[in-house]
Amino acid sequence: MDYDLIVIGGGTAGMNAAKAAHKLGAKIAIVEEDNFAGTCLKSG
Repeated sequence: MDYDLIVIGGGTAGMNAAKAAHKLGAKIAIVEEDNFAGTCLKSG
């Protein structure tokens, strides 16, 4: 598969990058080992 952007990590920064790229019409893949949300939202 071909992607315009591969985001590593589903935290706040990764999700914001994916949203911005999506608005520009990019095809995106997000790679996350655990749960989405990131350290700040889960334990900060």
